[in-house]
Amino acid sequence: MTYEEFKKELYATISRQEFVRGKEIRLLRKGSVCTDEKELSIVKVINLSSYGSEDIRLHEDVVYARWGSKNAIKMLYWPVRPLFERFKKEGWQSVLPQMAAGLQKEEKKIGEEQISSRLIVRPLNNRIRESELENGIYWSFGDIALVLYALLADSDSDFVTVKINRSALDKWKLPENLVLTNALLNTCALMPPRLYHGRDIRCSYEKDEGVFMKGEAGKMIQIHRGNEYEGMHGYRLTNSRGINGAVALFYPGVKERLAQLLGGDYFVGFTGIHEAVIHPVQHKVLGEMKAALHHTNAVFDKREMLTDKVYRYLSARKELIEV
Repeated sequence: MTYEEFKKELYATISRQEFVRGKEIRLLRKGSVCTDEKELSIVKVINLSSYGSEDIRLHEDVVYARWGSKNAIKMLYWPVRPLFERFKKEGWQSVLPQMAAGLQKEEKKIGEEQISSRLIVRPLNNRIRESELENGIYWSFGDIALVLYALLADSDSDFVTVKINRSALDKWKLPENLVLTNALLNTCALMPPRLYHGRDIRCSYEKDEGVFMKGEAGKMIQIHRGNEYEGMHGYRLTNSRGINGAVALFYPGVKERLAQLLGGDYFVGFTGIHEAVIHPVQHKVLGEMKAALHHTNAVFDKREMLTDKVYRYLSARKELIEV
């Protein structure tokens, strides 16, 4: 078989393969200057990756597979000449598996990237939700577990998650701490932290209200450190969705920023998985806070409970401890 015959046969053979179903397969010839805008952009990408310049003339014969949505086009290509040399030595049984393996590897990488971008952490109680933590991936802080989940649906009417089992982590071959850290950052980006005054209780809030972290645009909460009344009623920490908002305390920089705003140490009580209450230590009696927290946990659904412990953030040591 001549090289020219191989090119035609290659295109026809690949087009019939199961591993290219749903993908656009094209053969571009050396020296081609495409008038079609889509193919011209492909030629530029191939030349840039192979030769370091966005030439509009193709330097070699290439067969490519293209797929994906309009806003997320994916492509994989193969120079034809090396495939021909392999074919002459080993036949189609060598060429086709090589191309199939390349596509499968690319799709797996893309799939893992998509999954990774949807990973979040949810706060759960270690004891009450013990069965849900079985084979799960999580950080523990006392009886608080920050558990790895994947976000399946996120809209005004739906917030659907699924727990990621440890078997998935084994397949990814990634360190547990790295996966959890990235998931925590994803959670922060999807649902930034929000802080409201304790008496500011409404059915809903605008997404740009309650901003307190530096560098974030929106309506900044006004904190009056010397106001004993404000400090006694405290502040409510959650996220922009009000869903699993207790995790906001563990976002990077949040504990330190609260200490700056409140002028030092503060108590933290988790009224459930969706929020925490914050009180500057100089404006709240610890015994009163514990009693109020125990009452809240006794009244509401146990599955919504995070912990009955009260914590203190030590600003000098940058440490959160149980008190």
